[in-house]
Amino acid sequence: MSKTWRSEFEAALKEMSRADPQIIASAIVRTDGLVLASALPKNADEGIVGAMSAAVLNIGNRSVNELDRGSLDKVIISASKGDIIICEVGGSTLLSAITNPDSNLGLVLLEMRRASQKIQEILKQI
Repeated sequence: MSKTWRSEFEAALKEMSRADPQIIASAIVRTDGLVLASALPKNADEGIVGAMSAAVLNIGNRSVNELDRGSLDKVIISASKGDIIICEVGGSTLLSAITNPDSNLGLVLLEMRRASQKIQEILKQI
């Protein structure tokens, strides 16, 4: 993948965070854990974020399949210091966002949907 696509992905992530400042970190990750682009704090390990996001989504997919709940839309992990939201963007790509503790989950999900649409458009060009 060329740097042009990575910069377009990074622009989509930055726009998502600008639209909702409660999103403090985000990444576009392949389902194998490879990070395609990220907007993470300096102290965050991009590799760990990618691997964990892919693993959580994989477990979510397996859970909904085993329990016959249809197709997975998103996984939300709520913790005392904020939420981690992971959703599929395209066949083998996911979007992961980390929020502040008091974020409005509805607004975060809205911005993630908008970013997902932009990411899908970029993926179609690759």
